[in-house]
Amino acid sequence: MVNGNAVIITAERNILGKMVRTKIKNTLYPPFGFVQEHLEGPTAGSRAFVYYIPKGNKTGITIVGEFVLSGMDEKATREAVMAQYQVTFDEDNANLKNTKET
Repeated sequence: MVNGNAVIITAERNILGKMVRTKIKNTLYPPFGFVQEHLEGPTAGSRAFVYYIPKGNKTGITIVGEFVLSGMDEKATREAVMAQYQVTFDEDNANLKNTKET
């Protein structure tokens, strides 16, 4: 669902080897980044700002936020969140490369 600069995404995600349903609201602030609010699923209540930093021909990404993951301590939550963002980055990067080739 799209409303102005906000997009709500409902998806099945692999979190620590388990498929779970999540609902996330992304409020876009191009070209700077986006606010992410986790509405449903094991990360409900998590919030973050993801912003982009130009680095010549590349772009750096910084994530600042507060994450919760049901039943996990802070260290395990951090590891799970970073692993999920890595998957997202890898998927986006592959899709961008495919877009460039067509």
